[in-house]
Amino acid sequence: MPKGMVKVPQILGCDVAGVVLEADADSKFKPGDRVAGDTGQALSDPWGTHAEFVSCPEGRLVRLPAGVSLEAAAALPVSGMTAWQALRGSMPLAGKRVLVLGGAGGVGHFAVQIAKSQGAYVAATCSGRNLEFVTKQLGADLAIDYTKGQKLEEAAGGAGSYDLVVDLVGGEPGAWGVLRRRGGRMAAVSFDGILQGKTGGALLLGILARVLRCKLAAALWLCPRYDMIVQQQNGPGMGLEELVGMVADGRVVPHIERVVPLAEVAAGHQHVEAGRTRGKVLVRVAEGEVAERGAGPAPAPAVPAAAAELVAA
Repeated sequence: MPKGMVKVPQILGCDVAGVVLEADADSKFKPGDRVAGDTGQALSDPWGTHAEFVSCPEGRLVRLPAGVSLEAAAALPVSGMTAWQALRGSMPLAGKRVLVLGGAGGVGHFAVQIAKSQGAYVAATCSGRNLEFVTKQLGADLAIDYTKGQKLEEAAGGAGSYDLVVDLVGGEPGAWGVLRRRGGRMAAVSFDGILQGKTGGALLLGILARVLRCKLAAALWLCPRYDMIVQQQNGPGMGLEELVGMVADGRVVPHIERVVPLAEVAAGHQHVEAGRTRGKVLVRVAEGEVAERGAGPAPAPAVPAAAAELVAA
């Protein structure tokens, strides 16, 4: 991060799930409601969620049904909405073929499940240790071990055989080749692979140059459509409310690899940054089982929001 862009000390975290303690008189929420959301904390914003108490605009929150735990809900907002918004431009997905690059991670494991729930054929790349996780637990039709060095077109089923590629790794060789030239779509979420080593202005210029080049090529029918996905805040059609409903009825199951206490948040970040996370890592900021209380009288301030997410792709 360029020097001076972040004020320290800084409370990190965007995702939260917990119980409302206070709300405006005209709010759609009331004390005791169980909610989850993406506060929108970024850089110097004041709504970091690695804390016992969080305040944010109510439009960024959704109410949780009784069957959705706080832990499951805390895993949803950033990663789940990113997956939804990457897929949204190709919906409805019934009968389509979708390839997720990085299918075992935070965004990827949601993308696989959402696409399958809508009737798509889904393939996903992952490491060898995650092959059964991606197929048996997430429901993908095909898992591709990227560590074997096999050409993606061969492993995925041939050139031009997919309607959508969700790129969560950045610059996977052969990813363009598996897309249909007419009607195919690349949803790029990560640029790590193609812009590795660049920071600050060089990073932003590199992303802009790539987007413009790909958009121009797609407009000339030289390649499939290209969309850069930057996760948008909660609102109608942004995915959070839909995802909460899908968790409630079992179509999507957040995979939580580990939960760390607030005192060990640094170790949790180190684990996530190592790039080997399967699903999500959460921070528990309160030990009370707020999730089981549901609506009712507001809990005492000593039992605040119960879970927050460590952001992981």
